[in-house]
Amino acid sequence: MKKIFFLIFILFFISEINFAQQKKYKSYSVKQGETMKSIAKFYHLSTRDLLRLNPGIKRKPKANTVIIVPNENYGKNSSEFNKEVENDNFYTIKPKETLYGISKKYNITIEALKKANPKLIEGVKIGMQIIIPKSTNEVLLDSTKYVMHKVIKDDTFYSLTKKYEVTEEDLKLLNPELIEGLKLGMDIKIKPISDEEEYDELKPFTENIDFTKKLKVYFMLPYQLNKLTDSVENKWFSKSNSLLNIVTDFHLGAAMAIDSLRKKGVQIDVEFMDTENSKFKLQYLVNKHNFTKNDVVIGPLFYDNAYWVANHINSYVVAPFYSKNQEKLSANNLINSEPNQSFLTSKMLDFIKNNYKGENLVLINDDKPENQSKLWRIVNQLKQMDSVQGISVIKSSKGFIDIDKLTEKMVENKSNWVLLISDDLITTVAAVNNLKSFDDTYDVTLFALKKDRNFDTVNNNYLGKLNFTYPSIENVYSKGKEKSSFYKRFKKKNYALPSKYAIKGFDITYDTLIRLASNENLEDGLLSGESSRIDDNFYYIKNDKNEIENDGIHIIRLSKDLVPEILKL
Repeated sequence: MKKIFFLIFILFFISEINFAQQKKYKSYSVKQGETMKSIAKFYHLSTRDLLRLNPGIKRKPKANTVIIVPNENYGKNSSEFNKEVENDNFYTIKPKETLYGISKKYNITIEALKKANPKLIEGVKIGMQIIIPKSTNEVLLDSTKYVMHKVIKDDTFYSLTKKYEVTEEDLKLLNPELIEGLKLGMDIKIKPISDEEEYDELKPFTENIDFTKKLKVYFMLPYQLNKLTDSVENKWFSKSNSLLNIVTDFHLGAAMAIDSLRKKGVQIDVEFMDTENSKFKLQYLVNKHNFTKNDVVIGPLFYDNAYWVANHINSYVVAPFYSKNQEKLSANNLINSEPNQSFLTSKMLDFIKNNYKGENLVLINDDKPENQSKLWRIVNQLKQMDSVQGISVIKSSKGFIDIDKLTEKMVENKSNWVLLISDDLITTVAAVNNLKSFDDTYDVTLFALKKDRNFDTVNNNYLGKLNFTYPSIENVYSKGKEKSSFYKRFKKKNYALPSKYAIKGFDITYDTLIRLASNENLEDGLLSGESSRIDDNFYYIKNDKNEIENDGIHIIRLSKDLVPEILKL
């Protein structure tokens, strides 16, 4: 009788296996911390395909959400399935063991372990029993995936440790050859990519200069401008800096970049043109010069003029400065060297959404009519976050903030995230002064959509105490030899330290021309990876208007020690 029951059990078990194998898809319960991206990666799917299988499921589903995933045993017959089991060994995981250690011990890949044990997507746990697939006789390489980095000019151990949040000792342990120092062009391991982590590092731009190529460059700058009539320029340039000084400084920085590139062996034919900030003069210059034979135009300085030129010539035109007009003016040959405000806002909100864990949200806005639609658009986006309990809004009155109302919105024994949605100087100063007074009572982090001129008069010590966090293309790690060397060379040549406009002239000119010299055409060069110069980062993409735009944006946090750090999105 026992044999009969045993036989029935075996037949039932085999039928269950066959049934399971015939289903193309199976259900899966999402674990805490998992995303559709991480689950898709485990099942060798694109995130888009997994979302199509599960309409209505968010990219970050809640724990215990049941979704549909592919059945890895689909299409296998019972003999194949049983053969696999017969060729495998069972192993009980011991304390402190890792998948990497087990894979080395049994001479198999981590991928093979995961394929044989789908439950490993939850991570390794002490006492867990797993199947060890039979090893092949092939010589296996280290299957651990690493964040890789190609050493470029001016990389230092300090900049790498700050950028990747590792120690110098970690780098040397993974790369013994680093004992002799960093060398240009080296491919080095930074750190292992954990089983749960997916690293999304931007590809760095690599110089590959074609020394036979001769670059033809035009600069269009308003050297002799006497009148300021453009509404954009009044917002961009303060009264303490005359336009002539700004143009001169930009020119000096650009000239230094050209000189540096020529010393590297880059052939450059350059011509500087005076636009006088006049459409009539621009028309004259466009008619006089043959723009079909040049590679790029840097300028005009003001965005409206750069847009006009781009629409009247076929060459690429680089707009040096940001303007609110670039949100609505576009041309396929117009290069935005600074990102749209919408890009910065999107990056900041993505960071808040990805890192929100129930903090108290307070938004500060001014009373300008043009900022109200932006405020409520952001409120609606933040309300879509899971577990958000409420969003408080404080509005200034003629720049001044009622501290009693602000205090009412603060919560003790909880992190308070305050997002400033205003570029008004008085509102900004009032917000910072009021928040710093809460230092001993509340845990406060101040966020902004941009660190603009409204922060110029704010004490950085106050911002550090508030863990000030903002999106920027600023190269926060350029504080070492490269920047020091540039300052010394500039001072030696021009008898003065460089202004921010001189650095802007250097950064844009050097980055644009080195990319052009390293690629067949400027578009290929601009889209060939991320670079960091003296003050700015450059990572060009094509936006939804098919326009090339700098998206080299990082989320930067200023610590209490006034040390800026780049945060992961």
